[in-house]
Amino acid sequence: MTSRMARIVHMGKLGGYAALLDGALIEIAGRMVWASADALADAARCGGIALSDLVIDTSDRAAAAPRCASPVTARAGAAWRPDRLPLAA
Repeated sequence: MTSRMARIVHMGKLGGYAALLDGALIEIAGRMVWASADALADAARCGGIALSDLVIDTSDRAAAAPRCASPVTARAGAAWRPDRLPLAA
């Protein structure tokens, strides 16, 4: 028999953790969102739900990027890496 594994999702805007199974949020012990991944993992273990080790992070990475970054020119984009291999397109 094959068991399905739920994935942990860090919900960046909410600041909590949830579990996904077959693309849907699942309720564990009457809750959908947990304060930490460890608390979610403990509840899932008690409920007999297998969790993946990988955490999906839905935080907005663009908000964390510096606002003063300059655009990359074509010449700089075509530069060589330190190991003398060209950058991938």
